[in-house]
Amino acid sequence: MPSKFIEVREYTVRAHKRQIHTRIFHFVCKQCNQPTQRETFGPRPLYCEQCRPPQPPKKSHQPSQKAKPRAMTYKSDIDLG
Repeated sequence: MPSKFIEVREYTVRAHKRQIHTRIFHFVCKQCNQPTQRETFGPRPLYCEQCRPPQPPKKSHQPSQKAKPRAMTYKSDIDLG
């Protein structure tokens, strides 16, 4: 069974490398009805890479910067006059 290493981004655990086990599936594409093969680590694919190309990796989610706190306004700073 072919295996490869993938990069895993940090989410709730520290980022690390993980080895995944992939399989090559031979099947008939549901859209173009052509016999094809595709390597995947998940369930059996339904479509060939021409009909449904692999999706590019998602951009990493950068936590947004918190807004700066507003400056304190004191009653003595406000002109009541």
